[in-house]
Amino acid sequence: MQEAGCSSLQSIGYNAENRAAIAAKGGIEAVVRAMAAHESSAGVQEAGCSSLQNLAFNTDNRVTIAAKGGIEAVVRAMTVHESSAGVQEAGCRALQNIEMNAENRIAIAAKGGIEAVVRAMGAHESSAGVQEAGCAALANLAACKAVNQVAIAARGGVEAIVKAMAAYESSVGVQEDGCWALGNIASWKSGMGSQVREAEAVSLAKKALSAFPYNWGVQLHGRFLVFKLRMRSVFQLW
Repeated sequence: MQEAGCSSLQSIGYNAENRAAIAAKGGIEAVVRAMAAHESSAGVQEAGCSSLQNLAFNTDNRVTIAAKGGIEAVVRAMTVHESSAGVQEAGCRALQNIEMNAENRIAIAAKGGIEAVVRAMGAHESSAGVQEAGCAALANLAACKAVNQVAIAARGGVEAIVKAMAAYESSVGVQEDGCWALGNIASWKSGMGSQVREAEAVSLAKKALSAFPYNWGVQLHGRFLVFKLRMRSVFQLW
């Protein structure tokens, strides 16, 4: 019943107006309660994470999800069900959307979200979906937050992203989100540019740019990454 309910809210939540209505009628609390009551059910956890992912497209809902324990619920699901690729991908996607709130980025890092994402990528190297979702989650976590950029690098996030890009050269999603994540981590404020550059990020970005010449996302993030790392090499700004 709980899994079906979460799945229904996920589907209804594809509509923008419905996201606000679901939140107003207690839907966020219902999903978080379901996840807490059925920690041992991978199906409930995956459906719950997916529901929170869709609900978090709404700006106000991101705040509510954090206030009602949604961040903890997602991280807990990923921790308990480390062997489930479905839970890991849905969890990364949920965190990616919840992180679009600046305060939530700090909260997610404080509650073990960075470690959860890096573990997911390490445990499911054979899943392109987990790798893409993991890169996207790390990209948002690193956006404009130097403390998170340092934490991601310290916890093996750069290596996880580089490994994903090397393993999935034919995946436009992994390449785009990988370039995006590395570009965000390589901030002058955090001083992580050197670590990203030393991980052969320029070479990977060039391969992605060559492989997907007509994809605007790859071109945007790949070119920006190369530009940032080359600027550091020439001017030693970071």
